[in-house]
Amino acid sequence: MDYLQTLESQMAALQRKIRLLQDLRYFIESSSPKELVEFGDELRSVLTSSGASVGSALAALLGSPGGRAEAALDLREPIKRGGERPPAFPAASAAGLAPEPALETLVEPAPLTGIGPSAEALALIEASMKAIPAGSFVMGSEMADAEKPPHKVALSAYRVCDHLITNKEYSLFIDANPQWSKDRAPSEMRDESYLSDWGDAGYPEGKDDNPVSFVSYHAAAAFAAWLGKRLPTEAEWECAARGGLVGKKYPGGDQMNDTIANLAKQFRGTTAVRQFEPNGFGLYDMAGNVFEWTADWYGPYSPGEARDPAGPSSGEYKAVRGGSWMSGAGALRVSARVDMECQLCGQVGIRLAD
Repeated sequence: MDYLQTLESQMAALQRKIRLLQDLRYFIESSSPKELVEFGDELRSVLTSSGASVGSALAALLGSPGGRAEAALDLREPIKRGGERPPAFPAASAAGLAPEPALETLVEPAPLTGIGPSAEALALIEASMKAIPAGSFVMGSEMADAEKPPHKVALSAYRVCDHLITNKEYSLFIDANPQWSKDRAPSEMRDESYLSDWGDAGYPEGKDDNPVSFVSYHAAAAFAAWLGKRLPTEAEWECAARGGLVGKKYPGGDQMNDTIANLAKQFRGTTAVRQFEPNGFGLYDMAGNVFEWTADWYGPYSPGEARDPAGPSSGEYKAVRGGSWMSGAGALRVSARVDMECQLCGQVGIRLAD
């Protein structure tokens, strides 16, 4: 690796740490004392690769041993699984608690050896696809280093599903492809959190229309392939999220609150899709509810105009967008970016494109 590659790698690692600290600050400021104490107790029992507890390592990182920082590492809803580690979350490696993984190339999704989608399932998805016209927009912002530089992107016409894929829709995929069920999905293509909110009988009762989450990139790509679709590129996602607006922070303008999106733990979990108002392209939940996988490897932006960009040719992390029900407003900006390893299963869901 030459000098420039080394410097680029170091800068990317620093940006991940900055984003993590910003998210931690929001979590600390927005959580109740009881939530922080309970979460701190959980973190003290989780050990890093060095043998230190996650809580103490984080406290040392933030320079406040024994303080509120111990309670603030994981931005996700805790899932208790005996003595196992809590599920990973976007940019988990940024805290410096484990060695950075080596560059990896994409592992192809497990083959779809089951039956194809029914005509009904295909018709439902087709009816949900919204056309995004060809055109140009300014991608990125000056609000965070990872979003710089703002640059002009020209895109060909494409389509995006108007909603996040639901539990019910994903269950149809598993029925046809049981090799992707909760306990049978290939271990190298997901972590132990895969579909962790589902039980032995499937997704939670009454949550048919809630977005599926805790799916890996590989699972999301396999689902898309089953329907003859794909995941959107990062540029396609941001253009779609902007809804035709120019220079605005959020899908609907410059304002964000819990009447516009599911954010900041106000609803204590995911909400049914299409519950909030759509953006200018008729797309729902482009901010909040669950993060969304994109097709692109995560990497720094290049200055200058780009046409139909597809991100770096390889990398360590995929780009994840949109924020979740636990995120503060900053993570819901249309330009905000998160990096996540392909096999990790967090509060991340699926939106299709073609």
